[in-house]
Amino acid sequence: MMSLASPQRLRVLVGAGSFADASAALRIVERLPDTFRTELGGVLVEEVDTLAAYQIPKQRIVLVNGTTILAPNLSQVHSLLKADAKAFRQSLARAADSTGAQWIFVQDKGELVSTALRAAAEWDILVIGYRQLNIIPGKIVLLEACCRSDDDMHEAARRLSPDRIVFSVKTHENDTIGLQNSNVFEFETLENAMRALMRTNAQAVLVDLTEGPIRSPDDLARLLEVSRCPLIVFGTSNTNTMLEHSTQIPPPPGKRSYDGAP
Repeated sequence: MMSLASPQRLRVLVGAGSFADASAALRIVERLPDTFRTELGGVLVEEVDTLAAYQIPKQRIVLVNGTTILAPNLSQVHSLLKADAKAFRQSLARAADSTGAQWIFVQDKGELVSTALRAAAEWDILVIGYRQLNIIPGKIVLLEACCRSDDDMHEAARRLSPDRIVFSVKTHENDTIGLQNSNVFEFETLENAMRALMRTNAQAVLVDLTEGPIRSPDDLARLLEVSRCPLIVFGTSNTNTMLEHSTQIPPPPGKRSYDGAP
């Protein structure tokens, strides 16, 4: 993997299903070194399954405090998505302007994780947004394969917070599970690590798709579900092999002729 000691410029794409989720991701991105956000992208994903649910009349939704309200109709949902797109775009522009980075914003439809992965195929890092419900700041968690490490991922975690832990997962039979210590926890299986994450207050989870143990879109979707926080995903430029089709999302600005922010 590349080292931050090199002049390599890393490009970050933020994928989210709403502005609230995108905002949580952008707060993480803004804390990364400038070399991690020399080019910024955003993709707002209209989740088709969610939209289908709003077509059912008189649906009710449960709020965090347990009360229920009448769900918005499809027309209202589209209005909310339009407002979310505008807010996401403006926040992305502000984050880019702080470092002079180029930026690009698009919208797409589909399932959040797989659509974001397709969009990130020519980017270095994907940050999948997830609004944080816990008011107490959580830990930075590195989820990595046993005996392997990504220097960029560890540097990013170090820059984000001193309060970080490592979840190390055995991925080969000859991997050796060592003694636990105060900030490194080792697991025999990815499922065991997922269960531990469900009990962990995390503010972000970092993974590398090249190194593992996350190997598929289903793994990543499950990780988002159990961690309930933004995911910082490295190795996204190698995701074409795990996806059967490619969505038509523009590449980073540096990959094509670019006249500035859209």
